[in-house]
Amino acid sequence: MVWNARKHDPEWPFDLMETDFKLSKSSTALLIIDLQEGDVRYDPNSKLARKYPEMASDYYKRLAEVVVPNAALLLEFFRTSGRKVIYTRNGPMTSRGDEVTIRLKAKIGRTDDMAQYNREEPGYQIISELAPRPEDLVVDKLTSGAFTASTLDHALHNMNITDVVLVGILTDMCIFGTARAAAELGYNTVICENACASLTERAHQDALLMHARTFGKIMAAKDVIAALQ
Repeated sequence: MVWNARKHDPEWPFDLMETDFKLSKSSTALLIIDLQEGDVRYDPNSKLARKYPEMASDYYKRLAEVVVPNAALLLEFFRTSGRKVIYTRNGPMTSRGDEVTIRLKAKIGRTDDMAQYNREEPGYQIISELAPRPEDLVVDKLTSGAFTASTLDHALHNMNITDVVLVGILTDMCIFGTARAAAELGYNTVICENACASLTERAHQDALLMHARTFGKIMAAKDVIAALQ
């Protein structure tokens, strides 16, 4: 079933506030956000799995059965049609993580998000199913939003990209943070709802609705492909 923002918030004045556009057939790029080995593979010994086993089970099941297959579907389409694919990876640059923000340093002690790997470790790498090619841009970041203190905006402009489709994790963190910044910078921005996930369904849906109200569009993977064909 197609995700419909109006059903989630029937009182919102979408006719006045939403951003309407059609994806450009010539200048749309796929942004694959933080689909890294250490974040996508289920680990029964992780703090999330030990403390919230049901949540972890549902989350990693969605990643394996919904998010990764749909991201792979889009990746194949963008590659075979000659369109740009950009990856982001998130995590500390060093083994100690002194360069990470205070907010994230505090979280490191409570979760396994970044504590288990830095840029030299296997967990930092993009998952093998979606592995980048030498010609694909990979942006390393210390923050949720991929545009913050990175070369992403500069690179997209140099590639003549005007529209971006986002897939990856987490919907309400790195996906939404990147999507909102993209909209503020002038990109037409789509979040692919069946190629992203958060730890809870409510967090996922809330982020989609926040984006759909005013910043951009929510589409399914097959609808993105249909719009660009």
